[in-house]
Amino acid sequence: MVRRRTFLKAVGTTTMVGVLAGCTGSSTGDGGSSPTDTATPTPTATETETATPESTVVDVAVGPEKRLRYEPESVEISVGDTVRWTAKSPGHNVTSKPGASEKCQNPSGAEPFASYEGDSHFAIMEVGATYEHTFTVPGKYVYVCAPHAGQGMVGDITVSE
Repeated sequence: MVRRRTFLKAVGTTTMVGVLAGCTGSSTGDGGSSPTDTATPTPTATETETATPESTVVDVAVGPEKRLRYEPESVEISVGDTVRWTAKSPGHNVTSKPGASEKCQNPSGAEPFASYEGDSHFAIMEVGATYEHTFTVPGKYVYVCAPHAGQGMVGDITVSE
């Protein structure tokens, strides 16, 4: 004599196995499944990524809350990484060009950078505008907002190998 509870448990397990098996097969359109179709897992992004490292983009706010500062003021990155500055208030720029301020510093062999063209050190960014620079030379960079360098609007970036 089969007990009701044992019978229901066996029927439930059999039904679940059947449902799961049906979910992994491919429908042929006639209600059956093709015997040649197998359930192969689709590779995920982590399984297909290459071992090459990707560069990082670090965001720096220029004049956040209408203050004369960069946020963050100090950044540590690796060679090949990019810093993106976004103007949060009017009247600011970004430059490491020596002619803009005596505070500007660049490692030997590094090109100075600026959010403006040429030597217009007081050319400012519009609010919401961005400026990006990718760092290819390791070392310490000190940059300023030329109009506000004398008031302490200075940032630094340390680039490591």
